[in-house]
Amino acid sequence: MIAWDSQLYLRYEQERTQPSVDLAWRIPLESPQQIIDLGCGPGNSTQVLRQRWPDAQLVGLDSSPAMIERAGQSSNDIEWRVGDIQSWSEPDRFDLIFANASLHWIADHETLTRRLIAMTKPAGVFAFQIPALYNQPASQAVNELAQSRRWQPYRLQERYTLRAHEPIRYYDWLAPISRDLQIWETVYFHEMENHQKIIEFYSSTGLKLYLEGLPSDELRDRFKSDLQESYRNLFPPQINGKVLFPFRRLFVVAAR
Repeated sequence: MIAWDSQLYLRYEQERTQPSVDLAWRIPLESPQQIIDLGCGPGNSTQVLRQRWPDAQLVGLDSSPAMIERAGQSSNDIEWRVGDIQSWSEPDRFDLIFANASLHWIADHETLTRRLIAMTKPAGVFAFQIPALYNQPASQAVNELAQSRRWQPYRLQERYTLRAHEPIRYYDWLAPISRDLQIWETVYFHEMENHQKIIEFYSSTGLKLYLEGLPSDELRDRFKSDLQESYRNLFPPQINGKVLFPFRRLFVVAAR
């Protein structure tokens, strides 16, 4: 199991929370009574749901005890649970099943997304957003580095298990079982002080898969240094010296 660092994750709280805001406000529900946030992390996305629907009963579920412990410090009117999305099952309880940047850690999205929409109440909504890894230069640069001559002996590419499919795939899976389906992409241009900050941003999520596959801090630092050099080429500094870091995300809102 991946050891999550809630403090590092929340160092970029605004960048990580804005997509959940954008997703929540596109959901066509006026007053849902029961909402669950799957993969709620430290609770920042769940608080967005609380602001959007203040009278709803909320559940936040995450596989990381550290994340749930941090989430519990943010609110005592939300039910916080340690649990796994793949084994979670509460059919016909929730008006809204919400997942912000969590489903890409799970394989077989056809089965997963069909199961989750079917688990909502009749006329309920299943909504999620994930990094658009199929068109994400920053993550593709990590994959290429892992397969380079220097790093190939560590077989880091085998640790990359994140899943994200192009919009047409989710449409084909969900359209036959949805009365209304919205799919869109948004590119967020995060302003970073330097390229090291991009490494820091990624170190709490997707980059962890690679770093945890290296046997020493020295090698982890060298891998991050090589990646930073790639990012200098991909994302040249702006005229003020800062770096614009483009991050593409895919959004899906499916009404049952």
